[in-house]
Formats: sequence, structure tokens, C-alpha cells
Amino acid sequence: MGTKQYSLIGIGIVLIIVLALLPKAVVTDNSANAVENNESTAQTEQHSDDDGHDHGSNKVDMASAHSEKLPADTQSKLDSLQDSFESGKGTQNKITVANEAYDLLIRMNKFDRAAEWKLALYGVTDKSEDLKSAADAYYDAFTFAMSEEKSSKMASLARSNYNQYLKLEPKDLNSKVKLGMTYVVSSSPMQGITLIREVIAEEPNHQLAIFNLGLLSMQSGQYDKAVGRFEQLKKLYPEDMEARFYLALALKEVGKKNQAIKELEFINKNADSEDIRVTSSQYLAEWVN
Repeated sequence: MGTKQYSLIGIGIVLIIVLALLPKAVVTDNSANAVENNESTAQTEQHSDDDGHDHGSNKVDMASAHSEKLPADTQSKLDSLQDSFESGKGTQNKITVANEAYDLLIRMNKFDRAAEWKLALYGVTDKSEDLKSAADAYYDAFTFAMSEEKSSKMASLARSNYNQYLKLEPKDLNSKVKLGMTYVVSSSPMQGITLIREVIAEEPNHQLAIFNLGLLSMQSGQYDKAVGRFEQLKKLYPEDMEARFYLALALKEVGKKNQAIKELEFINKNADSEDIRVTSSQYLAEWVN
């Protein structure tokens, strides 16, 4: 079966947007096979501070231009917070101000702007948790991006900050998986596959790694392998409704429509998220009729 892009709603399953922007020829011909084969020839690319990659900076211009303007009252609030951050004395005061701005922007889904505040705070605290928050915010901006240009830019920013963070906290496997996904949409997709496989090798039941391998299998049209990944998640994490949703999509593609319908019915009955219930209901209505 050919590759199909699924239209989803709701912020709980935004990674499908990433799949829509993946380099399909590369994923289909190389990456997906590397994901599923027992032997892979992919080698992890080595990085250094002068290798031409952006490894992030503690100095961030929070007033830098953004194409999308904020509401006037929000911008006024952020300008006031920036003045307080720059003129304030004492680390705790800066932490309070930066976190207030970050929380405000996260609530508005302005993830890249929120990341700038965490990077500025990292320059003050030198705490790895602030660097991780910045990387995570850029990753969220990457997954929500609706254009290839912004997706690529946000992936690059997430990648550089995850690389820097993982030098400090190399045991954070979730961040390693996310780093891998940013490479998958770059010019070095095999490096991303290798990183995710390294996580699986270290922790075979790692939830996020298995989930993303399943997504990549779906993107490449290897729905039988996607079924295997999501079935694994179903057994390990039966309350993972996103995994069960993608399991339903994959089951439908391999001709197991009745099983797929049962998964959607389970989601409608048990999912806490209204977003995923609405989405599954839409597919259920289409498949049953």
C-alpha cells in the first residue's frame, strides 16, 4: 500500500504533522528499512563545537523579530517582563520573571518564543533543566509547524539545544529520541534512526522510542511493522491512547478493519482527552458507514 497522510485534530497527536514533512524518498528507501532490520550500517555522526552545527547559545535576544505578532496586551506584558529580567537583581527574581513569561507563551502555543526565555534563564542559572525546557519548547514548535521552512528551522534549534543538553545529561533517553526525530527531518535522517535504535538497545521497552519507530514505519508504508510496534505499546502501556489510535490506523491499512474499529471504540470509551475521542469518532463514523 502506498504512503497515506492522516488528517488529525487536537494537540495530543501533533507528531503526525512531522510525518507530513519527512523526506519521503529517503524514509521509504533507507530509513524505514534501517528501523526494522536487525543489522544497520548507519553510523552516528560525530559532532564537535566547530563542526558547523549550531550548538546553542546562552545569550538570547528576546526582542528578536518574529513574523507573527502577538496581541498588544500580551506584547506589552512581555516587554515589561523583559525589562524586569534585564534590570532585575538577584537570580531568584530573574527565575520568577522568566518562568512567568515562559508559562504565558506556552499557554498560547508560542513555543519558539517560550524557548528563548528558557535559554536566557539558562544563561543565568546554568541549570541543565532550563536548557532542556528550551529544547523541548523548540521541539514542540517543530511538531506544530505547518510549513516545511518553519519545521526545518525549529528542528535545527531543537537539535542544537538537545545536543548541548545531552552532553550534560546523557542518560535522558526521551531527549535522545527527540533529538533523533529532529535528525530524521534533516539531511542526515539515518543519524536520527541510529539514535532511536540506540535507545531501544539500551531500553527495549522505551515508550517514546517505540512510538516514533511506529510512526516512521507508517510514513514509509510498512504498516505491518507499524502494527507490531503499536501492538507492543498496547501490551506495555494499555492506557496509551495515542498508540492505540495509530494501531487502529495501521490495522485498517493491513486489512484488519474490524480490529481497527474495536480499537477506536475502546478509545472513545476510555480516553481522557476529548481531542483524541473526537478524532477517533470521526474515523469510526467513516469506517463503519
